[in-house]
Amino acid sequence: MKKIALCLMPYALCLVLCACGGTKVIDTNNQREVAGMSNVMELEYRDWTKTAENMTSSMLKSGAFARVKDPVIAMGPMINDTMQRFDTDVLTKKIRSDLVNSGKAQVATSFRNGGKAEDESTHNMRDLRSNAEYAASTIASTGTLVAPNMSLSGKMIQRNLKLETCWLCSSQERVEYYLQLTLTDLKTGLSVWEDEQPILKEGKQAPRW
Repeated sequence: MKKIALCLMPYALCLVLCACGGTKVIDTNNQREVAGMSNVMELEYRDWTKTAENMTSSMLKSGAFARVKDPVIAMGPMINDTMQRFDTDVLTKKIRSDLVNSGKAQVATSFRNGGKAEDESTHNMRDLRSNAEYAASTIASTGTLVAPNMSLSGKMIQRNLKLETCWLCSSQERVEYYLQLTLTDLKTGLSVWEDEQPILKEGKQAPRW
């Protein structure tokens, strides 16, 4: 019996550990669940949401769109100069959607800015003009695309700082993230709006290269 019990112990321990784990889906519309999320030194959902909202509000309040007739934005370079690997669209998508849904500006998804367009469908559809299988009346004519008159570009920067603590205390660090955005009038080449939003965190195990 003792041998059997000893043999079963690893399996029992495995079951206990598995029961303690598991995945929890966070409902971002539930304020209690969001507030209960673990604070991390990396950039996460709440950082993106708050920063995007602040940037959008700053842009709309600046009056930059009022100085340009029918603002159409082309997305310029968005540089991730942090020690984390992430797609900058996780931030810019919310800014873009908020701007478009506000009715103050539109985004040129067909504009080829140094490569392919964000959505090549606009150009692919025009390539069908020589295809007899498609009714010509259903294909957009020449001179119908709207060129952007503004561009939005930016950069995300990260700095790691060591904090002075007592010799008995565990080491603490501060991570400073800075999102810098610039809105440019493409006709004049002048910046019509700029802002910088910091995200500051203190804790352990700051992200590194």
